[in-house]
Amino acid sequence: MPQMTDKDYMMGVLGDLKFEIEGLSHAIVESADESLRRDFTSVLNTCFTDQKKVFDAISQRGWYKVRQASPQDIAHTRNTFQTPAII
Repeated sequence: MPQMTDKDYMMGVLGDLKFEIEGLSHAIVESADESLRRDFTSVLNTCFTDQKKVFDAISQRGWYKVRQASPQDIAHTRNTFQTPAII
């Protein structure tokens, strides 16, 4: 039986944090109670901080390589999100 490596554990933690962030985001959007919404938002911010720390540790070890975005990709994405949604 293969042993889990540090990379396996850290990638698992990163995946768990991404899953938690997704769930909390949905909970915030669906919360009618402002106090509960603030609590979820506080936990979400903590998850963002934790996710960044884990990502940085994984990235520094070369286990998660990210392609640099081209200036065109950045401009396209910026334009996509600056266009107001029609409701």
